[in-house]
Amino acid sequence: MSTNPYLTLFILRHGKASDHANTDFDRPLTKKGQQQAAEKGLILKQKLPFINTIFCSSALRTRETLQYSNLDHDQSHIFIQKELYLCKPEVLLAHINQIDHGKSALLIGHNPGLHQFAYNLLPLYSKTRTPQEDALSASFPKCALAEFQFSCSDWSQINWHQGSLISFDR
Repeated sequence: MSTNPYLTLFILRHGKASDHANTDFDRPLTKKGQQQAAEKGLILKQKLPFINTIFCSSALRTRETLQYSNLDHDQSHIFIQKELYLCKPEVLLAHINQIDHGKSALLIGHNPGLHQFAYNLLPLYSKTRTPQEDALSASFPKCALAEFQFSCSDWSQINWHQGSLISFDR
């Protein structure tokens, strides 16, 4: 059992998707989107050997982002859920608050809710914003990956404006 008192949350927006599909929900990743997902997967593997919990929208482009990230899923609890498709930030927070094990989680989803969710995790008042916080505040582009840490031991304790942004890869 780790003595690390922090919880780590990764937030990943899906890679570039095709504009050609029967519905928005069914849009696949483009070749560029597949490459973006693979690159973000490498970054994630460098940060952690595995992620305890993965929440992923059931839209095709988010499932493919998870697939092409090539993460080691053997030790992960993976939840692919339709209610994460184009949802509000409050829905994302409710899912994170329900995690009952582990110290790491990954959320793969869509804008605008994903961007607003990540923005709402930033500290409300800060005398100086880091360049990463400024960049995240401005936008959350396709296949952007944010890493937050929380100084608590239970996922149910996470709330708005309590996160420390560790990294933001665009």
